[in-house]
Amino acid sequence: MATREASAAARLRAAIEIEQRRLAQGDRPLYHVRWTEAAGGAVDVTVSELPIIHLFVPDPEGVLHGARLLIVRTLTADPDSFDVTANPDAGRHT
Repeated sequence: MATREASAAARLRAAIEIEQRRLAQGDRPLYHVRWTEAAGGAVDVTVSELPIIHLFVPDPEGVLHGARLLIVRTLTADPDSFDVTANPDAGRHT
C-alpha cells in the first residue's frame, strides 16, 4: 500500500510540475473536468490532467467554478491563465 501511495504522490508532483512549466512558458492549457453526483446532492469534481486531487461542491452548477479554484490552488496559477471544460461523460450519478 505504501508503494501505491508513494507512486500516486509522485504522479501528482510530476503532473503539477509539468503544468506549472506550461503556464510559466505562457501556454494557455485546457483542463478537462469530470464530476459525479454523490449521495446527498454533493458533487465530486476532478481534473483529468491533475490526478488524485478532487473537490466537493454543493451542486452541479458549481462544477466549473470549483474546478477552476482547484486548479488555481494546486498550481498556484492565475485563474485567467487557463481554460476548463466539462468532459462529455461528466455528471454521472453514483
